[in-house]
Amino acid sequence: MPSTKPISLPSGFRARSRRSLRPGKAERLHERALEPISQCLIRDLIVPNVYWEVPWPADGKRVDLLLIDRAGSGPVHVVEIKVHAADAVQSIPQVQRIPAHYRWIAFFAETLDAKTCRQLANREILFPVKNTPGCVGVIEVVRMSDDTLGANILVRAEMFVQALDKDVAAFKKHNKPTIRFDDD
Repeated sequence: MPSTKPISLPSGFRARSRRSLRPGKAERLHERALEPISQCLIRDLIVPNVYWEVPWPADGKRVDLLLIDRAGSGPVHVVEIKVHAADAVQSIPQVQRIPAHYRWIAFFAETLDAKTCRQLANREILFPVKNTPGCVGVIEVVRMSDDTLGANILVRAEMFVQALDKDVAAFKKHNKPTIRFDDD
């Protein structure tokens, strides 16, 4: 079993040795992470509609996870899921270009190495290049002893100011939520 010596940083991030994954296992972990990450964000939202692996905006690039709060009329959250923390950090510039009020990256906690841990602890990488409001949030996916998955927010996303009403209306015409809570 690989070493899991933690490296503590002032921000509370903890790095562990990176585990190697068998081919195919990373894809399965990515798919399994959708539900716990959805549940993690649902706890903080009001009647969200949740969509897994959909094009956003309507004809755009696929996003791993899209949540539209307030039964589809509120703020838009997007999540880019990567198995490895370093890959998630590398995806931040692309995530910052996705039209959404809240933008998140997610990765498996066991893949957080010392270098990536330092990058996230600094947090500068999470803010847009331009001096505008917004911060990319960070979610860790954890494997429990019984191999079930859970998710925790490490850094809370801050709102990117954007008008998305037309994008949301066009998207909702052609997509049904994977998880919904309203009565329609």
